Formats: sequence, structure tokens, C-alpha cells
Amino acid sequence: MQKYNLFTEHLNFDIETFIKKHINDNKNTLAFKLKTNKQTNYNVNLVLETLINYKKALYKVPIYALNYCWLPTKSYEQCSSELTSFYKSSLYKGDKVLDLSGGLGIDDIAFSENFNKVISIDCDEELNEIVKYNFNKLGIKNIERITAFAEDFLQKNNTNFDLVYIDADRRPSGNNKSFLFEDCTPNILEIILYLKQISNQLLIKLSPLIDLNYCIKSIKNIEEIHVVSLKNEVKEILLKINFLIESTIKIKAINILNNEEIQLFEEVESHTEQNIEFSEATYFFEPNASIIKARLSFNYSQSLGLKMLAENSNFFIGNKNIQNFMGRSFKIKQSMVFSKQAFINYLKQNNISKANISKRNFPINETEIAMQFKLKNGGEDYFFFTKNNQDQKLVFHCVKN
Repeated sequence: MQKYNLFTEHLNFDIETFIKKHINDNKNTLAFKLKTNKQTNYNVNLVLETLINYKKALYKVPIYALNYCWLPTKSYEQCSSELTSFYKSSLYKGDKVLDLSGGLGIDDIAFSENFNKVISIDCDEELNEIVKYNFNKLGIKNIERITAFAEDFLQKNNTNFDLVYIDADRRPSGNNKSFLFEDCTPNILEIILYLKQISNQLLIKLSPLIDLNYCIKSIKNIEEIHVVSLKNEVKEILLKINFLIESTIKIKAINILNNEEIQLFEEVESHTEQNIEFSEATYFFEPNASIIKARLSFNYSQSLGLKMLAENSNFFIGNKNIQNFMGRSFKIKQSMVFSKQAFINYLKQNNISKANISKRNFPINETEIAMQFKLKNGGEDYFFFTKNNQDQKLVFHCVKN
């Protein structure tokens, strides 16, 4: 697992001063200077990777960036964002939690606030030295980092935990991302019997691209599935597993806006869908990505008294504005059955040459639409292209509320 040829003294390098001095320097020139410098108390690769990742980390993991912690690239790219980590940790409290996929340790930091003890496992000895240094820099004392493969640790372990957490490595053999349990490290399907013996609760973090039906078929005792998005981008799928019960699975859509505001929707009893023609609607709605991924669009539209245009569209219409809508909402300026010539005429009559284009359940994509109708991207006008349940092609001209 050696990558950095890391020595303990390398981690004492004054990375804060270095970042402040070189944050805007040319990275290639800087790399050459560092590699030809005869100093030996720093590791060139680790220093450069931390510098390169620093600006992005201010948004993704500010607790590390603001304290000038080390940010090795592979583990930084694979780690949870700080906001999603603290959302996960808010779901549980207890004495001891076992993290079988420690990585950069962001999830461990979050769990350390709700558990007395965090045992964090990772097979990369160099990464563990880096992470332990970061924890010490942050003054966190209740995380124990152990160098081991998850499977080996479980075979030797005789401790029980209130929770086991796994964020399996989806790229164990290279750069190809994998979305099947058996292609990840550790293979959850192979170790789940061990996990049942040491904890009643298991939390699994999965890729946002994984199929929910596949999860349900592959894993038993799922209590809840959380589809977690950050500012309308799905970041992770969480499986909450309770080995003591078998119950109906609850699927929840979560959208994290900031560290104080989280939107949540879970399936509710059906309501009567609003009976409204597309031409009569005054408001247009696009639900959050987590709603769509969680397959809750129709139920969400019903709960709000809106109409979903078609099963595959995930667009809603209605005659009332919805406060705190979980997604984007617009005022409709014009709705029409789509035809190429009619749309050309409409653009010309309204002097529109610039617009924001979105489509769902429509035969051509946004780029092709923009090229066909010579529309530049941006501006205050929004066009949504879709179909209704009668397979009519529709276009909605909207502006933000």
C-alpha cells in the first residue's frame, strides 16, 4: 500500500504556511522546485496533493481545510462531505461504533460526537498515519485507528458494537467505479454474517448510482433507505439495517441545504391527484434529485396537491405556489404542445435567444435543443421539454418565482 514513502517527520511539515504562500502558484513549476529541493523533511507528493485539494476541501470538508490537515488525493476524492457525514451521525447514538472503511476519517469525526468510542479500520498504513496525525491536530481523542483488512479484523474481533458502518471501496482495483456489492472491498455480502454477531445495527453507504431494487434484493433486514442529496445533487445512498426486525422498508429523500437546514420527505398516504390540464396550470415544479432517485415523485406530487405530467417526466404542475418546495419551482409564462415550427415562431415573437433548457422524457437532449433553435445558455427564461401521459410532446416557458 506504500505510495508516499512516508516518515513520521514528513507530517510535521508546516503545511499551513506552505498553502498560504503557494495557493495561487503554478502547480507544475512548484512540483519541479519541490522535487529538486534538497530538503528531506517533507514528502513532495503529499504536500502537492494537499495544496491541490485545499480549495475544494474548504467546501467539502472544511473541518480539515480550515485546520490545514493533510489531504491525500485518493482518500479525499472518496470521502464523504462533512455535511453528509454529520447527517449520518445524527441517525445514531451509543457507546461504541465500528467503521470498517476508515478512509480519510470524515465519517469517524462525525461519529465521534455521538459515540464514546470509534474504532476505525483501514488497510492502508500510510493513510492511517496521516489520519491519526489529522485527528491529533483537531484534538479528537476518542477515535482508535487500526491498520487491518476488514475481514481479518472481524475474524479476530470479540467486541460488540452499537453500530457497524461500512463505506466500501468502490474502486479497489483501479479507476473504474463499481456499483455491485461483490465488486467492492470489503464485500458486504461475504461478511454480513460476522456483522450480525457483533451488532444489531448496520449502516451502509453506497454510490448514488446504485439501483435501489438491487439493494433490496441483495440485503435483508433493511429498515430504511435514505437517498441523500446535497444542494440537489444525490451524494449517497444509506441503508439502515436492523438485524432484529423484518419490516416494511421506508424510503426517505433528504436534501441538505446547509449545516442547519435539511429537507426530508418520506412516503405518505395517497391523496387525490389534482385534475388539471397542462394549459390551465400557472406553476411548474421540478422535484429534488433525491425525490426522483427515491422513486417518490408521484407520492410527493400527490401530497402537495399537484399533478405529475407523466410517470417518466418527474415534472409537476399546479395552480398554487408551494412554500419550501423540495426542488425548484417556477411561474409558467406559456405552455404549449411542442412542434418545431411553432416553437421557432414563439422564440421569434418573444425575442428570445438565450434560455435555460431542461428535459425529461423527451426524444432529444438539451444540447440538441439549444443547437436546433440557436439558443444560448443562461438568462432569465427557462424552457422545460417533456411528454404527458397521452404521449404529447410539451414545452413550458417559465420564469423563477
